[in-house]
This record gives sequence, structure tokens and C-alpha cells, in this order.
Amino acid sequence: MSESTLSTSTSLETQVLGYLLNFKFYDERVKNIITRDMFEGRHVTLYDAIKYAHQNYKTDLHPRQLAAVVADRNPAMPTSAMHEIYEIIDTLPSQVSDTQDLEYDVVKNFWVRDRARQIGEKAIAIFTGESEHFGELKTLIDMVEDGRMSDKTTYTEVTKGLSELLEDEAGDPDFPFDWDIISSRLPGMDRGNLGIIFARPETGKTTFCAFTASQYIKQKQKVVYWANEERADKIKTRIIQAYFAQTKAEMQSASDELNDRYMAEVDPYLTVMDAVGMSMDELNDYAQLNQPDVMFCDQLDKFRVDGNFSRGDERLKEIYVLAREVAKRNKLLVWAVSQASNDGHDRQFIDYNMMDNSKTGKAGEADVIIGIGKTGTSEEENTVRHICISKNKINGWHGMETCHIDVHRGVYY
Repeated sequence: MSESTLSTSTSLETQVLGYLLNFKFYDERVKNIITRDMFEGRHVTLYDAIKYAHQNYKTDLHPRQLAAVVADRNPAMPTSAMHEIYEIIDTLPSQVSDTQDLEYDVVKNFWVRDRARQIGEKAIAIFTGESEHFGELKTLIDMVEDGRMSDKTTYTEVTKGLSELLEDEAGDPDFPFDWDIISSRLPGMDRGNLGIIFARPETGKTTFCAFTASQYIKQKQKVVYWANEERADKIKTRIIQAYFAQTKAEMQSASDELNDRYMAEVDPYLTVMDAVGMSMDELNDYAQLNQPDVMFCDQLDKFRVDGNFSRGDERLKEIYVLAREVAKRNKLLVWAVSQASNDGHDRQFIDYNMMDNSKTGKAGEADVIIGIGKTGTSEEENTVRHICISKNKINGWHGMETCHIDVHRGVYY
């Protein structure tokens, strides 16, 4: 094969192989980026030889030395195949370059081209029904979009040093519970966390979420509330009530003053969405584009997810896996709102085993699970509620705190 017959793709492969002869460039900049499956045909054999030589000799390679390594490692290779390899070696530079920036840009373009190939193959596999791995496809696309070069699509290395890790652990929580109900037991939550709030119907879980959202707004955190059960406008009103701790009648009588405060203190930090029929992909896309600090998904169980599932609990587990990925990938706090099963009826303490439908699958993804217990009558006069923490990966405390709900002002106290 002559150089004039090389395709554009093969010419780029040959260029990259030439750059890899430089041991320092290979070892310090591209060793963890370039893989053998990025090459085709005889170039795979050459890549394997370069990698073997660098691992064993740790020095720059001359093309003649590369030819010797290839011959030594492939003694049974047919003469015609070896001749094709030698033709490629003849096009490689005899001296390695001292500069690395230009070479790195070329390698990056080579990597992007290979990722485009993988994206196309995975998209076709999903389209034809051969695969359902949407998460890996999305990770590939995200990596290309943000320029995060890696040869892996499912994990990244933690490169922080000890001082950085200790500093992260020593700081205050990103989202403190700066109200008295549970702050002494659980100081707060961090970016990347997934929490679950669940209760029986008409216990006050949406009011608890609205109250919690109002506290985040007071911390000047950007809050997005996704509502697919109760009316979204009703929930927005409840959050505003909780922020001002006033009844609707009290707010109406002071509407002029409160409207000015609302525009200055609440509106910049609160977005409430009617989310009936929303998918997990849409949730992640919104988070990427708008970068909120906290998202409430009420109820997360009703979000759509792609794929075929033999059981309902498998679908729910996938939803919660994706919710955790949304929190981690976008560095925000996600609160999932869910129902308690009939096992949680008329109980003070309810734990995650009483969540509706999937129990272990949903619970396994959460950092914190808060249940709201209630006993006795359903009348408004029964204001006693029990905040039950049955899972806590933040500081390990489990137990129950008793409090009261003011349904007219949307607050817990």
C-alpha cells in the first residue's frame, strides 16, 4: 500500500501513530485516551507494538526500532502483511517532535472522530432494538460536548488530593436544614445528593416539600418544582405561603407589600413546572441547560423512562437510578416525592420498607429518606406529624422527630 492510496481516515491514524513514538507525549498526555479499538487494520498491530515498547523500555522510538518490535512480536505474520506494515512505518517521522500542543490537538480530533463513530453505532443499536443503553449513549454525547476526553464512558477517575478531599468533607452542607425540626439530627444535604420524601395521601408531604422549598429560597438557592400530581399553580401558591408564613387571606390583605417582596425575594429563585407526562431525559436536559440548585420531583414515580421492563419495580428502580445520575452529573440536590403503601397508614414511624411499589430498588439509590407519619383522625385539628429518617448516608442518624403542621400557612413547626 503506498502513501498516495491511504484514505483520509488512515492518514490520520498514521499521524497519530507517529506522535505516539514520543514516550513523554504518550505517557503524560494521551496514554489514557488512545485505545487499540480506535485503529483499523494494520494500524492496530502498530499501536500494540508501540504500547508494548513504551511499557517495557520507556523511551522514544525510532521507526526502525518499531519495525523490529513488530517483527519480534509477530514471527508468523505473512510476508505480504508485514510488507504493508513496513510501508506504513516508512511514512512515520524519524525524529520525535519536541512540541506537544499541535500533536495533542490532532489526537483530540482523532478521539472526537472515534467518539462520533461510537455514538452512531450505539444510536443505530437503540433504533433497531438491539440495545436499551440510553445512559451510555448520553454519556458519550456529553463527553464530546464538554470536551472531557477519556477512553471510558461509564466512569471517571477521582484526581483530588488529600487536602481537597478533607476540605470537601469538613465544610458545611451545601443545603442546610436551617429550621428546627430536624437540623439538630441532620444538618443538611449536598450537591449530588438524592433524597426521598414519602407519606400516605393527605398526610402533608406536598406541604412539607413546599415548606422545604421555601427554606431553600430563603438561602437564595434556585429551586425548580416539577408537579405531575397536584395542580402546579396550587403548589406555587403553597410555596409562597410557606415563605411568608401567612394564610391566603392574610396575603390578600397585604398583597401590594407582599407582591413587591415576592418579586424581589421569591420570583428570582422559584420555578414551578406542570410536568404531566415528563420524561427523565427531559429532566436531565433541563438541569443541564438551566443549572438549578435544587429540584423537587412530585411525584418521581410518574416520570417516563425509556426501555422495556418486565415488572413495575424494575421501571421504578431505573427512574431512581437516573434521578441520582441527574443529581451527580449536574451537581444539584434532587428530592423525589413518593407515596407510602398501606403499611404506613395510621403510624407514627414509617420507614422506607413502607414505600409504595418498589421498596429496596428505590431506597437503594437515595442518600436520605424522610417519611412523614400521622396517627388518629384526618381532621384539620390533627396537626401532629412525625418526621421519620429511615435512611441517612450523610451522618448516619436514624429516628423520629415530632412536630406540627399549619395547613393554612403551609409550614411545619
